[in-house]
Amino acid sequence: MGAFATLLYAFYKGMRLAGLWQSVQETLALSAVVFFMLVGAETLGYFISVSRISFTISTFLGGLDVPTMVILLLILLLYFVLGMFMDSIAMLVITVPVVFPIITMLGIDPVWFGILTVLTVELGLVTPPVGMNVFVIKAMAPHVGLGEIYRGVAPFIVADLLRLALLIAFPILTLWML
Repeated sequence: MGAFATLLYAFYKGMRLAGLWQSVQETLALSAVVFFMLVGAETLGYFISVSRISFTISTFLGGLDVPTMVILLLILLLYFVLGMFMDSIAMLVITVPVVFPIITMLGIDPVWFGILTVLTVELGLVTPPVGMNVFVIKAMAPHVGLGEIYRGVAPFIVADLLRLALLIAFPILTLWML
């Protein structure tokens, strides 16, 4: 309904069929770029799964003789680094079945961990060197340089890091409604 209402509004404001055709072409080109990036991320996720890297890392983390908070931070660091290179769905599908038993074994609240994980993954998706979401923005605005886009998202990265630190330090901020 929203797309149809926008189309009607565009025609009302004077858009012609040539403008509609140009919009359709740009939308198809942008969608193709996004889908190629997702296919690449899914392929990378498949190879990471086949290589069992995530299982090896999780086994290593579960066997460490350190405080629970250190293991939590190491797992979040893993998600942050993976978020720089992989699609979030592929990453979560590959790692959560391995990491979740470690989290429950350590007595960490699964809801709290889930929220921290999603925030960390999304933070990785806008962080250099890859930051998939940044490349989606670049595809939408090809005239804007990558450096300028990264400078534009920098304040959001800082704010997300601060929010993540607060939620780690004060789990009650996440769990107060439970």
